[in-house]
Amino acid sequence: MSSPLLLIIEDDDTILLSLRVFFEGRNYTVLTAATGREGLEAAVREIPDTVILDLRLPDSYGIDILKEIKQHHPEIPVIIMSGVGELDEAVTAMKSGAEYYFQKPVSLDELSVLVDKCIGIRQMKEEAVFYRGTGHPVIGRSLHIQGLIQMINLLGSNPSTTVLILGETGTGKELVARNIHALSSRADRPFVDINCAAIPEHILESELYGYEAGAFTDAKKTKKGLFELAEGGTLFLDEVGDMPPGAQAKILRVIETKTLKRLGGTRDITVDVRVMAATNRDLVARVKNGSFREDLYYRLNVMPLQLLPLRDRPQDIPLIAGFLLEKIKKTLCRNDVGVLTADALEALGSYAWPGNVRELKNVIERATILCPGGNISGRYIILPQANGPALHEHASLVLADMERSHIRHVLNVAEGNRSKAAKLLGIARSTLNEKIRQYQLS
Repeated sequence: MSSPLLLIIEDDDTILLSLRVFFEGRNYTVLTAATGREGLEAAVREIPDTVILDLRLPDSYGIDILKEIKQHHPEIPVIIMSGVGELDEAVTAMKSGAEYYFQKPVSLDELSVLVDKCIGIRQMKEEAVFYRGTGHPVIGRSLHIQGLIQMINLLGSNPSTTVLILGETGTGKELVARNIHALSSRADRPFVDINCAAIPEHILESELYGYEAGAFTDAKKTKKGLFELAEGGTLFLDEVGDMPPGAQAKILRVIETKTLKRLGGTRDITVDVRVMAATNRDLVARVKNGSFREDLYYRLNVMPLQLLPLRDRPQDIPLIAGFLLEKIKKTLCRNDVGVLTADALEALGSYAWPGNVRELKNVIERATILCPGGNISGRYIILPQANGPALHEHASLVLADMERSHIRHVLNVAEGNRSKAAKLLGIARSTLNEKIRQYQLS
């Protein structure tokens, strides 16, 4: 599998270099441009999977570049980076087609999350935006998972029942929704999802219900909303607990009447859509404090499914970890990696997993990358420790161990000839001598 292609358009050399090094280290192929014109040409020519675009460029205005990118390739997700005090412009950029905006100074970890989401958006668009099946089974041996599988099958055979999926972040709420859809008579129709927390209220309404030409300044032509695009299928409202209060009344009406009006429209449009929703929020508490409508809660809560966090079903961890490892090995082309050893599984079972399956996947992927080959032992399972070295310190120790082993191997190949070994390693002999002293290899 080829690595995702990321285009970064930024005129600050320091930021540009930092972003490039960071994302290349995360297996991205990175293109860079210091001007808007160079960036636009690269976007049109290379068609990247995602673009990171600064608002302030020496030769152009970022929003103008955004519009031109979208004109040529509307499927490319774009993340806007804005400076302090440019929030209004960032909102304007989102109206112009940006998926997210990110305010400087740059937090690489937070930006990485947005880039990963954009890659997912792009993959969905490449699959005609709509999901038409599931290749991700629900895995586990716990009673909870066995009961959940029965409920998925039951709800699959009841294709009009509204489902509310509750659980912590990373427990697999969307995965459950996709499985229910795939097992229903609606499986050959679209599965359309929207993150209710990630989109401003005024944009959320146009996304859900669409708009007529002339409904607002930039509405050049009529656009169907997600309800219409999901016709005959399923609309998945992710993070519904964070839906803006103003949007809740309108979506309640659509769920109740099965009709909607596009923005700027007067005609009622009938829709046949199954609604599933998910949240990690306590909706009962939100109803009590007035931030979530009680009538909408009852309308969504026809069939609730509560997903337990991974820490409450540790017997599922070995099966899930093994499944994830096989998928990651294929993705990274690491056929030389074997299985998880007993001490690796013990390490996985001793951790509380606040990030649940999503965090487990990250740990397995990290271990697969660090493992030089063979089975993955506990030394490659790097977990945050309350009373131990920080994660980055642990990773550094593992990397140093790998470097020591590699240098020892090359010295053996060179039969102890340091000049030859340095040449094979691509480093100066003085550097090799320092490494030999550092790792006590002499």
